[in-house]
Amino acid sequence: MRNEMTTLNSFTRRLQVEVPWEELQEQYGAFFQRFTKKVRLPGFRKGKVPEKLVRQKFAASVEAEFAEESVHQNFVEALKDSALQPINQATIRGVQFKEGSPLRFEATFEVEPEVQLPTYKKGLKLERIEFDQDEEDVARAVEELRQQQAELRTVEGGLEKGHYLLADLQEVDPSGMPLIGRKLVNQYLHLNGEGPLGAENLPTLTGARVGDTRRVTLTAKGGGPAHFDLTVKEVSERLLPDVDDAFARQVDPRAENLAELEENLRGKIAAAFKRESEKLLNRSIADHFVRSAQLEVPTSLFENFLDSLVADLERGAYGSGQIDREAVREEQRASITWNLKWYLLRKQLIQEEQIEVDEETLDARINELSQADESQSSQVRNHFRRPENRRALEDELVAELLTQRLLSYAKVKTVHKPSREPRQGA
Repeated sequence: MRNEMTTLNSFTRRLQVEVPWEELQEQYGAFFQRFTKKVRLPGFRKGKVPEKLVRQKFAASVEAEFAEESVHQNFVEALKDSALQPINQATIRGVQFKEGSPLRFEATFEVEPEVQLPTYKKGLKLERIEFDQDEEDVARAVEELRQQQAELRTVEGGLEKGHYLLADLQEVDPSGMPLIGRKLVNQYLHLNGEGPLGAENLPTLTGARVGDTRRVTLTAKGGGPAHFDLTVKEVSERLLPDVDDAFARQVDPRAENLAELEENLRGKIAAAFKRESEKLLNRSIADHFVRSAQLEVPTSLFENFLDSLVADLERGAYGSGQIDREAVREEQRASITWNLKWYLLRKQLIQEEQIEVDEETLDARINELSQADESQSSQVRNHFRRPENRRALEDELVAELLTQRLLSYAKVKTVHKPSREPRQGA
């Protein structure tokens, strides 16, 4: 076999293959015999047609089928010499074969590009953001618990700001005619001057009672106005509990009074801010490498990522199947590209730093997780008996070890920020 590899770009290769007839002759003879056994012709029993007659009538078909069967096998053999691993299905072109002649074809495929890591063992400067929490964080957490414990009570009178309503919405055209198939049934809405109804519909809906229909204007998917006839089916208000010691014991079994609830919430908030700080630090590490590296993303990796993203969005669309793949491509192009670059860079970093997790370390983490909550211990252990779950945990541990290693090379400056910044971002 003779082959020639051509580099088209950092991730695309073209392999031209030629297999001499001498290497194919035995295989072709066996293939021809198998083909002959399937041939039917008038005057002959199946498989008993003379070889000469088979060649006269079916030579082109035999050669085409043999070439199709042989291309994959010889492509795999040719790849062994190159030590390349395709990441997509190769495109095969220019297949040429006739009995007694070489088999020729070319295969174009993608590989993961060679990753040149930027300098990182010296001069890596990072910022660790630490959020300084305040009492508003605790007040917000208490209010969130309060909202979760609220009870709904039916209102007999008309709608007012702050009320909740159950309604049907029928979209209409500018003349007021209902649009077929454009009705939303049993929509639960909050009349607060925000959200889907917005402030502009507040005067229209104020005072509406069960059974009333009012014309409202909402924002359509494309950003323009859409008109609906909203029919009120139910009006209710939320009754919030008093914030006292009884409330504290109800929402937190570990709290005897309101002061203990607030202290427990401070601990949870501190842990949440710590997780956010670590998340931002990990992102800044990845950003450093993504910005610094000269790296092209293979087309097939991008398309596969896009396919998975669209599939997830379609599952979340409750079967509507209305996800515009090209719109997602444009909206998410930068995010997909960033994620794939970091995937390639991280893979190279793990190899460069020789990061590994052995079975003993993996079992130790599983034991730690199972002991964190004795009531869930058996479920945790059963969860990690599945190979895919063990692999996911292994990947998580590898990521942790890599972060620790990279931080050991870095100069990390701690920057304090008020907790109102993430609150405002949320």
